[in-house]
Amino acid sequence: MNIGIFSDVYFPQKNGVSTAVKLYKEEMEKLGHNVYLFIPKYSKDYKRNEKNVFEFPAIKFLFEKEQRIALPISTDIFKIRDLNLDIIHSQDPFSMGIFAEFMSKLLKIKHVGTHHTMYEYYRNYLPLIIRPTLKQTQRVIKNWCLKLDKVISPTKNIKELLVSYGVPDEHIVVIPTGIDTEKFNKKIEWNIKEEYGILPEEKILLFVGRLGPEKNIDFLIKVFHKVSYEEKNVKLIIVGDGVERNKLEELVVELDMHDKVIFTGGQPRERVLDAYKQADLFIFASYTETQGLVVLESMAAGTPVVALGKMGVYDLLNHENAGGIMLKELNEDDFAHEIIRVLKDEKLYEKLSKNAIDFVKKNYSIEVSVNKILNVYKSLLNIDKKKNL
Repeated sequence: MNIGIFSDVYFPQKNGVSTAVKLYKEEMEKLGHNVYLFIPKYSKDYKRNEKNVFEFPAIKFLFEKEQRIALPISTDIFKIRDLNLDIIHSQDPFSMGIFAEFMSKLLKIKHVGTHHTMYEYYRNYLPLIIRPTLKQTQRVIKNWCLKLDKVISPTKNIKELLVSYGVPDEHIVVIPTGIDTEKFNKKIEWNIKEEYGILPEEKILLFVGRLGPEKNIDFLIKVFHKVSYEEKNVKLIIVGDGVERNKLEELVVELDMHDKVIFTGGQPRERVLDAYKQADLFIFASYTETQGLVVLESMAAGTPVVALGKMGVYDLLNHENAGGIMLKELNEDDFAHEIIRVLKDEKLYEKLSKNAIDFVKKNYSIEVSVNKILNVYKSLLNIDKKKNL
């Protein structure tokens, strides 16, 4: 098949959607498909060395500098018809998603979309004067989904939410974003303990993600403060960057934990994988995840998880033997108790670690996910063929 993937985010931007798009493209190409990626140009200075990627002029989003708003006015538009695309797959409802919808109508090609993000919880990035209400946001999501020929939801929980907005049940298929489990078998090259002067006997708690308010990282820092009273040989490493970084660093100083909490900033993908593999425990308290890709990646590395069980993360950790501890509410004492329990109980730790690896390989490998996506494409193409008979 000739597959067109349209996305407003892609590497070097570091987030779950970028990772998902790259994994989709690589796995589909392994299977012999031609995958063409349509994205905003990140910057004039960034040189991309990847085949079949079309970049469009873009401007920075005023309220979140890492985000781009594409202006699909490139001459590459005229090349799309010559690609003979069989299917279009968009990853968001913004500039490239709108462009994908336009091209699907123009070329009469089926359009699939993945609902990666809980946009309702990101309204705070817009100033009040242009910020939509919750109801307005839900209506926009519903209307966007109805324009698609099929909606892919990463979890059952998110599907139920979309149905509550008015999207028909049969219009949605649940396909989790997969993990490239093979990459977690590679030798560690980034030695975190050596770089940051962490002693061999000290344990590492890890958070990976964008430093935004919806991730509740301030809560995790306060939880870690409680943990450190009982567990002296432990450090918290925060991998990522974002609008909350200065505020979080100030909180660390206020709690007198500047020697125990390490901010690495954003890191290349290879280093992030190394971080998972060297951590003793992954901690996570976001309430906006459609799936929680970082949770899956940690589990793929054999690093147990203690996390808030909301939205997509609930669908992951709600399974028996998933390899993590799920908490229902944001309670500092409960989080701290579970973290300490896992760190102290060696048998429990080993069980969670083994279960985590097995769980991801069995249910969330990129091979399984991409095959399911390809089946969605094929079913839509078969419908078209039957109509033409």
